[in-house]
Amino acid sequence: MPRPDPVLALEGLGKSFGATHALRDVSLTLHSGEAHGLVGHNGAGKSTLIKIVAGVHQPDIGTISVQGVRVDINAPVDAYNAGIRVIHQDAPLVGDFDTVDNCYLGRPYPRRWGMVDKSAMRAAVAAIAKEIAPDLPIDRAVALLNTSQRQFVRLVRALLDNGRILVLDEPTAALSAEESQRFFDVLEKVRARGTAIVLVTHRLDEIAAVCSRATVLVDGAVSGRFEGSDLTAGALVSAMGGSESPEAKTPDRTPTSTVLELGQIKAGGLAAPTSLSLQSGEIVALYGLVGSGRSDLLNAIWGSEKLASGTMTIEGTPYRPRSPIDAVRRGVSYVPSDRHRTGLFENKSLLFNATLPLLRRFRMADWLPVPNRQRERKAFVDAARSVGLVYHSADQLARTLSGGNQQKLIFSRWAHRRSKVMLLDEPTEGVDIVAKAALRKIIRDMAKDGNGVLVSTSDRDEALALGDRILVFRLGTIVADIPRSQVTPTALSTAAQSMEIVAA
Repeated sequence: MPRPDPVLALEGLGKSFGATHALRDVSLTLHSGEAHGLVGHNGAGKSTLIKIVAGVHQPDIGTISVQGVRVDINAPVDAYNAGIRVIHQDAPLVGDFDTVDNCYLGRPYPRRWGMVDKSAMRAAVAAIAKEIAPDLPIDRAVALLNTSQRQFVRLVRALLDNGRILVLDEPTAALSAEESQRFFDVLEKVRARGTAIVLVTHRLDEIAAVCSRATVLVDGAVSGRFEGSDLTAGALVSAMGGSESPEAKTPDRTPTSTVLELGQIKAGGLAAPTSLSLQSGEIVALYGLVGSGRSDLLNAIWGSEKLASGTMTIEGTPYRPRSPIDAVRRGVSYVPSDRHRTGLFENKSLLFNATLPLLRRFRMADWLPVPNRQRERKAFVDAARSVGLVYHSADQLARTLSGGNQQKLIFSRWAHRRSKVMLLDEPTEGVDIVAKAALRKIIRDMAKDGNGVLVSTSDRDEALALGDRILVFRLGTIVADIPRSQVTPTALSTAAQSMEIVAA
């Protein structure tokens, strides 16, 4: 029996931006009820393909068909009318609105007697939520929901008005392993409804576990197609031009000297007084769900979160930062979790971004606030080389870099000096597998140089790969302190989900 027409067919798509060929003869088919993976390094063409399907860009060549009928998608409204729903990782939601109001933003409201029918709105949203996410509190303000619940809100919104094709762009980038599993359990219910799904993610194990087929892009062209038993993470890596060899783990380090000591501190979302010590040359991974308190701990050390109580010392000297300026002066460095909002000035040059926190180092004289441009530029070139930054010019805009290179640019800021304490919040989130390995090597090298490193992550594999010790957070409390020699994936997941405190 012949297979029915695909719900979505992309044939021979090509797109250029000036001399840059973003897509070259890309074809892809998607069938009803299928999950199809789309993978590739940063800059491989995935974002361009998504924007063409969403109506943001138009292809220079090629065709798009929906249910066997050719369609012209010249604007987002055309994609919407064709039943295509693109869900970006950080698709905006109105925090003060509940799920019901967020789902109807920009859409016709049901009316009764000329008035907005709130009961009909809620009933329609509740019917979808009951089917795919029955625990979602649809009457609660979205700002009060956790990260995974907000992803479910986006999913309910996409399905509310019969979206037949879902394009999910990095849907689990900010989710822990446990939250990701719950999200994919829900996605399986969506797929069973007949909805077709395109999954775009750098987490190749998710592609292998969730998708029945996958397409790999390299330099804007298809480099491989996989399905069935041939669809494995190793096969995807090979098609991307990489190696499946595991990352080398450093052996357990012998503690040298204490560089940071926290004594019963309380700040932000920390639910209980928190203590820890960090040794010079040690990497301590802070693992837990988003909102578990690990980022609040980093913010308190960085000086962006007011310390309510407790003590902190750096190399035995009392430390109580009033702002990040105090932190920088005491040898603390910080890489934030959101490079777009808090990490970079994307419309400023690479040179500006890399040297901004340490401008005093590049003055003509200590007493003269005039920059020594030659010394500043040389420092940038040296720092960029040390982190393997790929760029064309120090004057190009930060937004022109790939995600992995944007992250390297942030790391390069602190290559101008030896820090005492490095604070890294989700340092490899949203970058491809090659950039992820490169960034982890940079982190290990920083520890080898004598920095004490705190890595906050919701990625269980990252915690396992980097941590000499792993502190597991849950509901604002450290519930486990596990050394590398005793840590297992099961131990981490169990601790993250259990209120029982586990001591090493």
